[in-house]
Amino acid sequence: MLLQVRISSALVRRIDELCQEGLFRNRSEAVSDAIRMLLARYSHTSPEARATALYLGGRLGRAGNPEDIVFRAEERGAGVLEE
Repeated sequence: MLLQVRISSALVRRIDELCQEGLFRNRSEAVSDAIRMLLARYSHTSPEARATALYLGGRLGRAGNPEDIVFRAEERGAGVLEE
């Protein structure tokens, strides 16, 4: 699947350096690995910690209730790495 993202030229240069060092075959492989690491990081995070991170990051709306986020996350389950 194609996913288009915008990142800074400095990040692209760093990714290219990692590819040149042989850590990744290409940019796509590097970005896919980074996304897998991100998903793994947050799949092991408790719903309470996720709600806290949303609140501290200013991404929890004023009308939002942290308890609602916690209960909705528990209903969905983790499963992001299964796909």
